[in-house]
Amino acid sequence: MSKRTVRVYGFLEDAQGRVLVSAERFRGQPLVKYPGGGVEWGEGIREALVREFQEELQLDVSVEDLVYFNEFPVVSAFDLEVQVFSFFYRVTTVGPMSFATHPTVAVPYEDGERAVWVPKAELANVPFTYPIEQEATKAYLLRK
Repeated sequence: MSKRTVRVYGFLEDAQGRVLVSAERFRGQPLVKYPGGGVEWGEGIREALVREFQEELQLDVSVEDLVYFNEFPVVSAFDLEVQVFSFFYRVTTVGPMSFATHPTVAVPYEDGERAVWVPKAELANVPFTYPIEQEATKAYLLRK
């Protein structure tokens, strides 16, 4: 039986032209990605992204335009029988931003995540874990 998972991530840019990146450890594995996560059963893609930003950052966002969708096959790093489809949207804040951030893209030693603002000009140098994020970054940088 073929298994698939749908994931959704957001490009949040602040007034200084920095983009939010997430450095995290999940199930012991280091990950560098954009804020977001899995789409739950019965949930729409945009709805999932709003929920993920609320869960991860206690931040209300509005989902804007679709920036990227992977058109190449990706196997899950957590289950080799699962193919991953990821959507990347531009998001804007609905209210004030008051979450904690870290100065560098450094994965924590224990399971958890850190939000990091990265200048847009430096996004191409971020050590994203997977090719999906690398390709989405290219698409985002070409849009503006």
